[in-house]
Order: sequence, then C-alpha cells, then structure tokens
Amino acid sequence: MREFFRLGWVLLFLLFVLPDSIWAQERPVVLAHYMPWFNSKEVSGEWGWHWKLKNRNPEILAGDRRDIASHYYPLMGPYDSSDPEALECHVLLLKITGIDGVILDWYGIKEHWDYGVNHKNTLAMIRAIKKGKLKYAICYEDQTIGHLIQAKKVKDSGGIKHGLEVMRYLANDFFPDPNYVRDDGRPLLLVFGPQFFADGQMKEICDSVTPAPFLYALPHLVSKANADGAFGWPPVSGGKEIKPEKWSDYLDQLYLPKAEARRPIATVFPQFHDYYQEGEGRPSFGSISSQEGKTMTTTIQRAWESEAEVIQIATWNDFGEGTMIEPTREFGYQFLEAIQNQVYALDAAKLKSNRLALSLPIRLYKLQKFHVNNKAIAGDLERVSELLFDEEYEAAAEQIRRLESLN
Repeated sequence: MREFFRLGWVLLFLLFVLPDSIWAQERPVVLAHYMPWFNSKEVSGEWGWHWKLKNRNPEILAGDRRDIASHYYPLMGPYDSSDPEALECHVLLLKITGIDGVILDWYGIKEHWDYGVNHKNTLAMIRAIKKGKLKYAICYEDQTIGHLIQAKKVKDSGGIKHGLEVMRYLANDFFPDPNYVRDDGRPLLLVFGPQFFADGQMKEICDSVTPAPFLYALPHLVSKANADGAFGWPPVSGGKEIKPEKWSDYLDQLYLPKAEARRPIATVFPQFHDYYQEGEGRPSFGSISSQEGKTMTTTIQRAWESEAEVIQIATWNDFGEGTMIEPTREFGYQFLEAIQNQVYALDAAKLKSNRLALSLPIRLYKLQKFHVNNKAIAGDLERVSELLFDEEYEAAAEQIRRLESLN
C-alpha cells in the first residue's frame, strides 16, 4: 500500500511539475530563430526594408520572381509578417517538421525605425504559435538601446532605466504565458550580445523581476555579461569563407562542459550567405557553405550529441543572411527534411506521414491568396486549415487536391 501511494505522488509530480519545465520531454526542445520583420505592399501598403535593403525593388518582376534583397527566394513568395495566413503557414510548417516552436528576434517596445512594426508582428506570431500549441522564447536585441539614444528616444543616461522598463514588459506580458519556454518555472531569455549593456548590467536587469529569467548570451560574452549560459550562432567574421574545420572548432568550444554555466543552447545552421554587399554596399560578414546540405545534417547531429536541452536553429527566415531553413526555390524542403530525419528517427510511421505533409501548408497558402475574394470556398479553405492543425494530413491533402483542380 505504501508503494502504491509513493507511485501516486510520483505520477502527480510528473503531471503537475514537469510540464513547466522544458526538460519534460525525452528529446531536446528544438526552436527556430524567427525574424518578424517582413512587410509586403499587398498587406502593409509598402515593401519593408528587409525585402528591399538599399537597392532592391520588389515591384520589379522577372518572370514570376520579385526583385528582393536575397540570394534566395521563399517558396511561398515574399510575404508579410503581419499576415495571419502567412503566419499560419509558418506555424504549420514548424509543426509538421517536428520543430517545437520559435525564438522571436525582438527589438523591444519603443517606436523607432521598424521596431514598433516588429513588435506588432511578434504579437501576431505569438497568437499563431498558440493556435499551433507550440512554444516560444525571446531573443532581445539590446543594441537597439544605442540607436534609441542616438535618435533622442531615450536619454543618454537612460539606458539602464529603459532596460528595466523592457524587462518589466517581458515579465508581465511574455514570461507568464503557458507557451513561453521555462525551466523550473523560470523563463529563458536570449540576448543577442549583450551589445549595449556593460559588464553584468543585463544580468542585474534580469534579476529585477521575479522569477528572474535564465540569461543566455553569445559565447564570447557570457563571462562579461555574468550570463547563466551561452547560445551559439553561425561563426562568420572578417568577410571570409569559414571552412568546416573552423566552424566545427567553434561548436567544440560551445559544447565543452563549463562548471560555472548552464548547458549551452546548441546551434544548428544550414549555411551563411549574406546579401549585404549586394544590397547595401557594405562588407559581407563572411560565408559558410551549405556543402549541398551537409552543413545542416552535421550541425544537427552535433547539436543532438551535445546533450543540450535546447537546440536553436539559426534561422527560420533570415533571407538577408541566407541562413533560412524555410522552404525556398533553391533548396526546396531539404532543410526541413533533415530536421525530420533527426526528430522522427525512432518513429518511421510519423516520419513518412509528416514527410508527405510538408508541402501542404504552402499549397494551402497559395490557394488562400489565389481565392482571396472568393467567398464561395472560404469555408473549404478554413476546413483545410483545421485539418492540418489537427494533423489529419491525408484528409487535408485530398481537400487541397480538390481545390487546386478548381484553379
């Protein structure tokens, strides 16, 4: 009888305690770094900076390809990060691939340049994430504070004060969300740097709220920031091509056990091929070859073997830096398929089902755009969406084929 009650307490612990921890599942939590910064003329009234940079014009068409600031072209076409149908498409792709959610690249709460638009788009993506029952975390770009000070939006002496204001917003509006990534009740917060805050300041800002988030910084800034841990990024520098031996050494150092820090957030990347020289006339950061997909499969395997509890894929959709795993005309679905191979390695039936379903979200998105004013089939399109969210892929595929035949 005593053993029976002990087992009952264990079950209660698993039911009520572990779900608040990212370590509750047997495999790592896989999150894609997500950029919410794209705007299209059709949805927002103008093409945003990230499709244009300084010298591209998406209004110009060469065949069926718009003139965008990237070496790569999204399979769904250039989209708007505030478009519910585009966000739904992304969430369904994430879900079918087996990715658990996103890390949102976030510029804070202050209006300047496109920061306000990015914040609005972030909130829209969170709504889509919740519909898909996925997870999210925030990667805060603290370098924005320097730009806000230069623009006189924040006083010269007000950087810390603004940082505290941002942290209060995070603590009130994001961290308590059940879909936010937490460990033992504490949220995870990535900071891309820190680039603005001096030694330990970002950690002090994190500690100003309860519960304080676990702070993750770039590897070379962990000690300076007094961060709890590190997260990796494609290690480009100097405008040079980074050979596999060099980036492999970077991953070796990232995954080395460090007594003073938590396990790192592992990094996966498909390549790096930026458009800064062509689109802005400024130097490229450098490049990492895709090696015809080998870079992706190698970094996935390294991340899995690292025993990290969280894996970040860099990135879902940074077309300007060419690190996107989002389906493109150039790479098709190969990066998503590589992730599926790892996530579903022990479930052949799930791998087969989800592999066949990979094309469905973009096919639905194209139908939605083609029939944007056709109220007669709006209900049919909504039904397909529901089938995909419910993982009824065969039924959704049948309905998509039927609707495509009407075009």
